[in-house]
Amino acid sequence: MSMTYKKFRGRYILVVTSSVLVWTMLVFRMFFIQVIDAKRLGAAIESRFEAKVSIAPLRGNFFDRYGKKLTDNIEQYTFAARPAKVKDKNAVARLFSKTFNKSRQHYLNRLNSKNSFVYLERNVSPILGRELSKSLLPAGVQVESEVRRYYPYGDLAAPLIGFVGTENHGLSGLEAHYDHQLAGLEGWKERGADGHGNTRIRGGFQEQSAINGDDCYLTIDVDIQVIVEEELRSAIEKHKADRAMAVLVAPGSGEVLALANLPAFNPNSRSEITQDALTSHPIMSAFEPGSTFKVIGATALLESNKVHPMDVFFCEDGKFSIHGITIKDWRPFENLTFSEVLQNSSNIGVIKAMEQLDDAKLFMTARKFGFSEKSGIPFPYENTGSLKNNKYWSSVSKSEISIGYEVSVTSLQLAMAYSAIGNGGVLLKPQLVKKFRTPGGHEQEVNRMDAIRRVASESTMHTLSDILEKAVSQGTGNRAFLPNLKIAGKTGTAKKLKNGKYVSEYIASFASFFPSNDPQYTLIVVVDHPRAGGYTGGMVAAPIAKEIYRRIYNLRGQAPDPYLQTASSIGSDKFKKTSHPSLKGHLLSSSIPVMKAVAGQLTMPELLGMSMKMSLSGLYAMGLNPVSHGSGRVIRQVPTAGQDLRAGQTVEIYLGEI
Repeated sequence: MSMTYKKFRGRYILVVTSSVLVWTMLVFRMFFIQVIDAKRLGAAIESRFEAKVSIAPLRGNFFDRYGKKLTDNIEQYTFAARPAKVKDKNAVARLFSKTFNKSRQHYLNRLNSKNSFVYLERNVSPILGRELSKSLLPAGVQVESEVRRYYPYGDLAAPLIGFVGTENHGLSGLEAHYDHQLAGLEGWKERGADGHGNTRIRGGFQEQSAINGDDCYLTIDVDIQVIVEEELRSAIEKHKADRAMAVLVAPGSGEVLALANLPAFNPNSRSEITQDALTSHPIMSAFEPGSTFKVIGATALLESNKVHPMDVFFCEDGKFSIHGITIKDWRPFENLTFSEVLQNSSNIGVIKAMEQLDDAKLFMTARKFGFSEKSGIPFPYENTGSLKNNKYWSSVSKSEISIGYEVSVTSLQLAMAYSAIGNGGVLLKPQLVKKFRTPGGHEQEVNRMDAIRRVASESTMHTLSDILEKAVSQGTGNRAFLPNLKIAGKTGTAKKLKNGKYVSEYIASFASFFPSNDPQYTLIVVVDHPRAGGYTGGMVAAPIAKEIYRRIYNLRGQAPDPYLQTASSIGSDKFKKTSHPSLKGHLLSSSIPVMKAVAGQLTMPELLGMSMKMSLSGLYAMGLNPVSHGSGRVIRQVPTAGQDLRAGQTVEIYLGEI
């Protein structure tokens, strides 16, 4: 062994050993990465060369009760470029200049930008966008499509429906309330790229399809909504008012047919939206109702037999002092029957009549009508209004509340209260949504007619309906009168409370239902601070209601001016068209069906041909739980007539045109 080997042997062994160890570690590391930890390696490679791109679902649309589309989804395209990666900028500029009729220099200025990313065109229409995206786009130019919410009726019912933001999520109204069902579920797809970051089209990339949102069918009738909003808009201009609102309800089912407040906003132009315009005032805002609230005390008096419609009250020639405050009528009255007190809206007559009623009775009657509680409508931020418990009333509270002060209500609450008068005494939950329909076609009913409680007896409500009908034909609501149409209603005029003081600004209102003998519509009209052409409910709000009723009747009727026909001729014409002559007796009958209890057993009456009001009133009187489907007159009933029933049993009636 040479001296040289001996001299360097230690170093040689160290180098060889170190090399073996290093290579062993490298081999083990490569084995670990490529075999044991292969999934993580694959994910790292995919993250460099593949990316998941989200696929936006189509948002579910709103439809009216007859399937008319209230919203839509419009596809739009965006074209962008990365200037550093565009090789032939002149070619790109020529292509876009020819397509969009803009100068070539316009696009060259963008493509010569020092920014790493520039937009060439945004919000391109679907037809143009699809055509251009299918052409061979130069390298460095990219296209993305997005879906934008569109409202074909513009500002119609805008505060009710609401609008969506840039992320396609609801920000107000029903769009926000039902966002979880309308939005759908996002999908995704994989997109590849080469080592230079250019898009790679080939390859078996995975994809998860988006799930579109559910469609929502409202109870709203868009044709009636148009009529209501046109009349409100005309009234605001005529009376130079701050705003106006209206609610139209089917009193037999609680379905909301129109709900409007103006000024509104155009959800297609988001820059115009203000917080006040977003507010659906009929649901979200409360006000002191004035004389439209007089029906509450009247119901309590009639129901408890404290007052008869023909009882006479001396109205003090228009001026009366009670508990230290002076009450004035809008004109001097002497002796008025209780019916005339309501027809002429005498504050003094109402307050004198209310002296026979204790505070608790008035309070409980108001609560029965649904005031100072949520109606249950599926809408965010519903206002409950306010009504103090009678334990905290002052000496003048009963007098003030009986004429519509010291209490606040929403237009929707007022609509449901007057619906209870019209349908025979049953307070219903308002319905706004009929059903949802999935993209697969499955339908889910949301709301069915829901009776909350009986407010008063049917006889009391009929008496009050007769009084309210005369309030239109002979009293303060005479500007809502239409010949031969039985409209029942009550005017309201209330001063506005500002900073704790009543000021000379008014809220004019008119609450009504039509026709009074078998109501199909309940209508509340409210005008805030009219400055010209009058300020009272009779002068301002009643004429609006008249025009709305007239136009609805003409819309649904057969003659150009059907309100000039007699009621009997209208009824007979309708009967002549029916294909069910066996139902003639029911169609002409105005009495409640005979319902007997034999030996403790209830028997299902014959309801075919009867109106919803008559049927429901009788079934509620029997202590049953009726459920109605549709509108019109009864065409089918379950159980059939003559079958034995038990108290509280659910019975179903199906309504339609006969």
